[in-house]
Amino acid sequence: MPELPELVVLRDALEERIVDRRLVEGRPTRPGIVKTTDPPIDALAGERVAAVGRRGKHLILTCRDALHVVVHLMVAGRLVLCRSETRITKATGFVFRFDGGDDLRLIENGHVKRAKIHLVADPLDVDWIAEAGPEALSAEVSTDFLSESLAGRRQQLKKVLTDQRTIAGIGTAYADEICFAAKLSPIRYVSTLTEDEVGRLHRAIGDVLSKAIAELRARSGRALPVAHDRGFLRIYKKTGQPCPDCGTRIAEIRYAQTRTYYCPQCQSGGATLRDRRAWLTR
Repeated sequence: MPELPELVVLRDALEERIVDRRLVEGRPTRPGIVKTTDPPIDALAGERVAAVGRRGKHLILTCRDALHVVVHLMVAGRLVLCRSETRITKATGFVFRFDGGDDLRLIENGHVKRAKIHLVADPLDVDWIAEAGPEALSAEVSTDFLSESLAGRRQQLKKVLTDQRTIAGIGTAYADEICFAAKLSPIRYVSTLTEDEVGRLHRAIGDVLSKAIAELRARSGRALPVAHDRGFLRIYKKTGQPCPDCGTRIAEIRYAQTRTYYCPQCQSGGATLRDRRAWLTR
């Protein structure tokens, strides 16, 4: 699932390519991908894209004050620019057609299709946006904010980091990286964190996300990114490889379809964590 760094880079690339372009139509090609009925999809015809924004894990295409398209790519969704005459494949869920003969297409490969589109008068009409906490890289997410948000909370660290109602934009991949950078166990109860540990967590959030954005921009150049290239991350999906800091083999916890990667030595005092409960974010 694209998280804050990927979506920041994608937003910037789209901004260069579709702002002030006129839409010929917006057309769903998969039943159920559009979750709203008012305004109708037909309302997009003839509109210009005034801005491309982001809130948490959502992209927002703004046409005018009372017309916004909120896109959630979910697990496998991606956006591709192509010529309108290009064949529409079964993986295509939605087509934004622009004058001049270009399409912006939402593509989902695989059997499970979860991407969502909301056409709304106000982005806050989408529950996930209305309920979202402050952006992870905003000044609002300070050490004081974290201390207050975590105090007395009997939840594990990774679950809190990926709770969009607490902090918006962090998903499972960058939560692993943040926990590693802060040298904290992902299953540590946040109510037990010391003042020093909260400070380390705050620094890790800023450092990990900012460096990821810079790396992704360098890798994609000015092109529209079409894949989630996370090979530069330090422990994510590095099971069995040596920890970049201490050399201990990276381990993982599995639950359902979610995995958490961590260094036993750096983050859990040499102990291997066990899958004992359903605490991971879906």
